[in-house]
Amino acid sequence: MSALSLGTVRRWSLGILARVVLCGTVSAALAACSSGGQAPQAANAPIAVQTSQMFVTVENKAGLPLVDVDVAILPVGGPAVFTKLVERIENGEKRDLSLGDFSQGGTTFSLRIMRPKTVRVRAKDVVGKTYEVSVPW
Repeated sequence: MSALSLGTVRRWSLGILARVVLCGTVSAALAACSSGGQAPQAANAPIAVQTSQMFVTVENKAGLPLVDVDVAILPVGGPAVFTKLVERIENGEKRDLSLGDFSQGGTTFSLRIMRPKTVRVRAKDVVGKTYEVSVPW
């Protein structure tokens, strides 16, 4: 092989190696960002929270009715907190809350504008015991 063709082969090899490393890095980043699943909650958690593109679903597993249930969406990188107050959730009841029902100072929450980070639920049961659950989006 001549020196010119050996240099060309080395450049091609380096180019291929760089593309493989770049593709691997991009694939790993996309897999981490698009996992789609939520962090698992404890099976015995008193309040279960599920998120979707349309709703935040809150399920009461506390054993007693919950009153003054404050559900909040905390977006990434901002002090804004979008809240929805639910007066009462019976024991074993699942409540679907539309994302458009969450607001902060008259501004409604929209997935097109804000990227949610966490859903926080604060409530108390009819006896007065307080509960707080935070779930990553």
